[in-house]
Amino acid sequence: MQLVLEKGYEGVTIQDITDRADLGRGTFYIHFKDKEEAVWSAIEDGLHATEADAHRQFPGGIPPQPEYYAYRNIFRHAEQNKDLYKVMLGGQGSGVMTARVQNHLAAEMQRDLALLPVPVFLEFHVPVDILAQVITGAVIQLVRWWLETPNRYSAEDMAGLLYTSLHHKSPPKKS
Repeated sequence: MQLVLEKGYEGVTIQDITDRADLGRGTFYIHFKDKEEAVWSAIEDGLHATEADAHRQFPGGIPPQPEYYAYRNIFRHAEQNKDLYKVMLGGQGSGVMTARVQNHLAAEMQRDLALLPVPVFLEFHVPVDILAQVITGAVIQLVRWWLETPNRYSAEDMAGLLYTSLHHKSPPKKS
């Protein structure tokens, strides 16, 4: 990830990656078919870590207003992993990588929405696949803006503002 931040996604070569990792090109190709797959592997690890953290937070079940907590987890993870998010979503990454992240998040959101005991998405009167694309598009753009624009908002503030914007409800009270 550091290489992508230094040189930009397009500027990084397989040779750069193998030199930085102290690997031979052959070893690289045993694990990855190309640069995109290597970068995606690092991004996917970060996304899976975020998802695992979210599931560990609520071992007793899904809390009221689960969407807020999902947004909060994304903003907290972005705050703790700014470099990763700049590669995934910012000018240092690639459009292909950003689309791949959005598709991954949309698929996860569709899965999570289907697992909810009460289909919260019914209030939108929109098919769940369309809703997942709209929400993940909003999340991605807002995270990108938040990381790249000087502002005073915390991860919790951003999650609350996004929740209010999309759901037209106040977020849960801070405890």
